[in-house]
Amino acid sequence: MWGCGGFFPFGIFFIFLFGFLIFKVFFFSRYGGWQHSRFDTKAMLQQRLINGEIDEAEYERLKGILNRKGW
Repeated sequence: MWGCGGFFPFGIFFIFLFGFLIFKVFFFSRYGGWQHSRFDTKAMLQQRLINGEIDEAEYERLKGILNRKGW
């Protein structure tokens, strides 16, 4: 009727699929995947200690929590 035939709905689907695959490749290559955060929690904790926001006892307590949770 409009000259698109049966390709139109599938064409949009494949465009989104292709975009998603490009996103995954970019994300995994740049940030190391879903498991790794861009923010290093231990480095952030050390920075808070250096800035004087927390004392050494609080630093050790929080570091222990992070180690137990596997961060």
